[in-house]
Amino acid sequence: RAARKSFQAILLGRSELPTALDELAMALPVVVDASAYSACPITNIAAVVALVVACWALSHWLRGAEKAIEPPAATPQSPQASQRAALLNEAKVSDCWPGGPKMQYTFIPSELGILEANSAAPWPFENENCHGLFLPMHRPSHDKELDKSGAWRYGHVFKGRKRCWEMRLQMHFKHEVADQLRFGLELEDYVPLNAATRRLMSITVAAIRSMAGDDLYHSVGDDPKKVQGELEKPVFSLPLWAFDQFIVTPEGEDPPDMTDPHFLQFGSRRTEDRPGFMKEMAALRLKPGPTYTFAFWGVSQFLDGIKWQVQKVVPFKPIDFNLFCGAPPVHIMLYTLDGKGGDEKRHLQSRKSYYFRLAFWSSPKPPTVEKLRRILPSQGEDVMHRAASAGRASRGWFSDMKRAFACCTPPKR
Repeated sequence: RAARKSFQAILLGRSELPTALDELAMALPVVVDASAYSACPITNIAAVVALVVACWALSHWLRGAEKAIEPPAATPQSPQASQRAALLNEAKVSDCWPGGPKMQYTFIPSELGILEANSAAPWPFENENCHGLFLPMHRPSHDKELDKSGAWRYGHVFKGRKRCWEMRLQMHFKHEVADQLRFGLELEDYVPLNAATRRLMSITVAAIRSMAGDDLYHSVGDDPKKVQGELEKPVFSLPLWAFDQFIVTPEGEDPPDMTDPHFLQFGSRRTEDRPGFMKEMAALRLKPGPTYTFAFWGVSQFLDGIKWQVQKVVPFKPIDFNLFCGAPPVHIMLYTLDGKGGDEKRHLQSRKSYYFRLAFWSSPKPPTVEKLRRILPSQGEDVMHRAASAGRASRGWFSDMKRAFACCTPPKR
């Protein structure tokens, strides 16, 4: 009866499902006990059916956390409020491959909540230094058939190319940028690494350096057990010329549409003339007025944001990204360093001014609720718990049942 009640509650979408599950949990020991002491095959069959239905019901309830999270409406803050409002209405959460894993992210500071890559239009962002639009695209690396077919929203961008993802960024600066702007990744906390992991990391950095250039800055950060005072966070960054494409649109003219199928033909690209591109980027003056559009994909073949893996570094052996970053999220950023640091060479937080910043992760491997609270302070607890539990839901019903009945399972010896 309890199993039937759970089954009906799921089909009808009733709110009393947790109560039904509680009754089910109380009934299961009785069913198992009756089956163990009964010689009647019908009773045994009924017990097995009850257990199967119960497991199915509980599994589907646990996996309900995988439902897509719609970003909350935001009140535009910039002078371009009408444009931002139109973009918010257009840029709905991606549904390129329903039910599959996705790369998720949120801006810092966050107005829009949790977003997903491959949205129909770019998402707006704003901070004290600039405002603009951001469009991340990620190929369905989890589904080879879908990837090969190109039959998804941005399949034409990746068809015949090695890149795993591409990020497009459009920026309007609020003041002139006097110092060198750098682009890269940052972790929230220091991650202890053993000798083998350090070796793997050095191989990975060397591979990325071969693609991006010698001006790459990499630090594993400061160990709080060994360093006193302000600590450097783990960071991996490149100068602005590490972008693969850029377009400068004069004030008063319309910048390119970042979803345009011909976007890759616009502006300057690093692959066409690397020395000339680097020279042009070094001379670029970032100031209010023009619209600056950048695209980056050069090192993407090494980093899979959906599988959460470092790949093509060790032959035939992908590396779990958490081996290097500890745990999600990882931050993408554009920043400058205060040149008044004297002999200080570290990229300390007190020296950084952020022009763009977001935290990203893979939906099957989301951050903990505690980390989501830090980066999404304005979001409700239900949003954070659903996001943090999405990884659990994506692992499948068998894993869910193992965790659900962990209390009834003897420990391994």
